[in-house]
Amino acid sequence: MRKIFAAFAGCLLCFSLGRALAAQKIRVAFVSPSPTQSPPWIAKETGIFAKHGLDADVILLTGSPRLVQALIGGDVDYAIVGVTAAMRAHMRGADVVILATATNVSNMKLLVSRKSGIRQLEDLKGRAVGVSQYGSEADAFARTLVSKAGLRPDKDVAILQLGGHPQVAMALAAGGIEAGVVGGLALLTVEKSGAVVLANGAKLKIIAMSGTLVTSRGHVQRNRDSVLRFMRAYVEAFHYFKTNRDGTIPILQKYMGGISSEQARFVYDEVADIFEELPVPAEKGLQAVLDRESDPKAKSFKPADFIDLSFLKEIDRGGLVEKIYRK
Repeated sequence: MRKIFAAFAGCLLCFSLGRALAAQKIRVAFVSPSPTQSPPWIAKETGIFAKHGLDADVILLTGSPRLVQALIGGDVDYAIVGVTAAMRAHMRGADVVILATATNVSNMKLLVSRKSGIRQLEDLKGRAVGVSQYGSEADAFARTLVSKAGLRPDKDVAILQLGGHPQVAMALAAGGIEAGVVGGLALLTVEKSGAVVLANGAKLKIIAMSGTLVTSRGHVQRNRDSVLRFMRAYVEAFHYFKTNRDGTIPILQKYMGGISSEQARFVYDEVADIFEELPVPAEKGLQAVLDRESDPKAKSFKPADFIDLSFLKEIDRGGLVEKIYRK
């Protein structure tokens, strides 16, 4: 009996070792510690990647243009970056393709100080609005709001680049600026200072993509089975985020620099409702990026040129991919 048990245990050990050896090593990079970048964190921490035969290194590499270059150079297999950087790289001939995106509407907010006297968007005339960086989602959001009010960005309203969301929040809290666009954890800081939300991107349904997942077409062609397994893990982690708040909070704390549970709950609640049922990039979001581009070459591209929805379509059995993409 002992011999049989030992033989059985040996078989189990060999099987386990075989599975471990079969796990494919991949590198996944994200550009900022934000909840919209969290599916790979969740997939790694909960064992979802391992379940799909993937051994993933998940790393932070700041700066979307730099991260896109790392992807092009083969230093990483997948990257979560700003959609503008990914699309610009494709327009310049780079082998970059979009597979998914966390959100298609903006989670940015325009806040104003209580003493500013700004009560509606039209009151921004002659004022300045602080944003993180030019060309960022916050910058695009500010310019969209200014235009909606019938005003001209940089002429009727000054757009000031302050470096990041924390810097915008601190400037608002200290009274250095009267209005600013803020997202993520910085919102908690500025709202506690007494600033008032004048415009909410999610409620206004301002088109903006965040948490854009990209890879190279060469990687897809060489490793289609592996990419499909990765996408299955990604979608499973995406669903985990939307349906398991308590399990997600400690993962956010770990990957967002050890933030408190209160802070993690705040940033989770800021984005959970705007995550799609499936992480499908919407045509309108891609077109909005093209419409903002000053490069004349942008007019020769259409949204479908930048994406590969075949994996999400294979995973989806209810036709939801097409509905989200076309809405």
